Amino acid sequence: MGFASKNKFFALALVPLLIAGYASSNCHAQAADQAAAPPPSDASNSAADYFSQHFSADALNPDVKSAVINANLNPVSFNRIVLHTRDQVTTTSQGNSGGVYTVEVTLENAGHGLVRRKENAQARGAAATTRFDLMYRGYFPFMTQNVPADKSTLSPVIEARKVLHFDTKTDGHIGFAYLYGAAGQATFADPGQVICDSGKRYSASQLNASIQGQALELNCQAIDNNGMVTNKLTFAYLEKYGVAVTLHMQNQGNSLDSTVTDFTVQ
Repeated sequence: MGFASKNKFFALALVPLLIAGYASSNCHAQAADQAAAPPPSDASNSAADYFSQHFSADALNPDVKSAVINANLNPVSFNRIVLHTRDQVTTTSQGNSGGVYTVEVTLENAGHGLVRRKENAQARGAAATTRFDLMYRGYFPFMTQNVPADKSTLSPVIEARKVLHFDTKTDGHIGFAYLYGAAGQATFADPGQVICDSGKRYSASQLNASIQGQALELNCQAIDNNGMVTNKLTFAYLEKYGVAVTLHMQNQGNSLDSTVTDFTVQ
């Protein structure tokens, strides 16, 4: 997989914790690519500062922030989790053969059930990409941004603008629908949607010996503005910590299987 293909794949598909409509729409992806801008003036600060300042409840669109605050959601039970994964990417795209990526994922408690998620991915020892997200418990997205390895430009933040439907439970049938757009641009007319159904429950230690409690499997689908399923996603919701981690992702041309190799709660 060439660098350009890897970068696009990671930006739009590797992390299934994403704005579903953005990932599935070529025209939306092109619009976001064209809107890519130089790093903001405070990008010279540490990545940690940028992460905490720009991916917080206060950074949400006012309508979305109000919906989250008014839901009176309990925060996750941890301050910070760092996990490492080995991700096997398989692609059916002509000329590409997939690959193995080593990934460091940092999860931080952002209050109100929100989780800041930072992912650093490497391929064959070289940095591939960094991604920032603000999620509800690791599986519903509110904000997401991809940063290329050379950090010469930052793709615009893709943000939820209005919450249309928001199931906050983690068992049964779960749905999230929202209007969204790229920062500084108009809101797309058609909503994004993620729907999930809970599956089997098992000891989380099956994923990694360091993970405590039970894991609940979540089988999710990202749906585009034509009602078509564009991504099928499997998460393990870690009940002790109140956050989901990625196990599998599949779309028309790619699949990803993720194995947790290290898990540390701080």
